Amino acid sequence: MKSLERFTGLVGLVLLAAFLVPYILKLPQLDITLILLGGLGLAAYDYFSSSKDDENE
Repeated sequence: MKSLERFTGLVGLVLLAAFLVPYILKLPQLDITLILLGGLGLAAYDYFSSSKDDENE
């Protein structure tokens, strides 16, 4: 079951990135781009840190 959870988390992360990347690339404002990159970075951090917690259990 853990591999299914990791796979669905990765699919969610990829879909979030696919949604945000066009905005990140086309927005001229640096502040909004940094906010979007921060949100994507937090989601990636959460995905990778939760997979490390699964290995320790």
